[in-house]
Amino acid sequence: MARTVEPGWRQLGRFLDHTAEAILVTDARTRIVYINRSFTRVTGYSWKEVSGKTPRLLRSGRQSAEFYARMWKCIHSTGRWQGEIWNRRKNGEVYPEWLSITAVRSRRGKIEHYLAIFSDITLRKREEQELYDLATHDALTRLPNRYFFSERFRHAMVRAKRAASLVALLYLDLDGFKPVNDALGHRCGDRLLQVVARRLKRSVREVDTVARLGGDEFAVILEQLSQPRDAAATAKKLLHALARPYLLEGHRAKLTASIGITVYPLDGEDVDVLLKRADGAMYRAKTERRNDYRFWGDPALYPRAVARARRK
Repeated sequence: MARTVEPGWRQLGRFLDHTAEAILVTDARTRIVYINRSFTRVTGYSWKEVSGKTPRLLRSGRQSAEFYARMWKCIHSTGRWQGEIWNRRKNGEVYPEWLSITAVRSRRGKIEHYLAIFSDITLRKREEQELYDLATHDALTRLPNRYFFSERFRHAMVRAKRAASLVALLYLDLDGFKPVNDALGHRCGDRLLQVVARRLKRSVREVDTVARLGGDEFAVILEQLSQPRDAAATAKKLLHALARPYLLEGHRAKLTASIGITVYPLDGEDVDVLLKRADGAMYRAKTERRNDYRFWGDPALYPRAVARARRK
């Protein structure tokens, strides 16, 4: 089937129509002179709809003008470019593709055509995201796991140092989870942990992070704090949210939590150290009262420590 006004491409089309990759050819002024069947399958555009037009009709708007400037600079200096790009199908759907562009020159070195070969990598991107989620998130609650929590906390400390702000780490352990789990069964216990996760997320800001460290232990990263008392206010909010009754398959359950709090950089500057100290503060809250929170450091000394930290 003829897809171009140029006889040479018409002949090649018989072979190129059988390739899995989408193929697009333009002239030196980037006007489309050929597409194969895979191009139509991927983009939804027919030959009549693209003939004589430029590939700009595929742009998604996700890449900046600077991105395209760098791409064309590479093509003109090296003769080729390849990379990941987001384009838009005829139906408006934005999709990722792996694109390779080659400048085709005459014997005298003048550019005559541009050859673009690309493939839809939506499925690959989805699989990569699923693998990433499995590696970084808890399967039951979909919260960040211990590994991802540590990574986020390190990034939070970098941002806090740059902004001269504080980061609080809240270590939560549920009070009375085991009796509920034993009495109602593991299915209700799993359901309870999922509800706890949702309540924690709803009680903090978008900038904050809620993670499940394992079992009935959770952690919260509070960023952009000016004073340690801001962490105490959030801890009270979390305790109130978790103390509300739970309805699990017709059974009513009650649960509380104990929280330990450490503050970066006042209580330490290492993730593992801060986590261990928050765990110790949580244990103190659990043994002294339950349904309460404790700071690892002395709250009375925090104002002086904050002043010292900001003078550094």
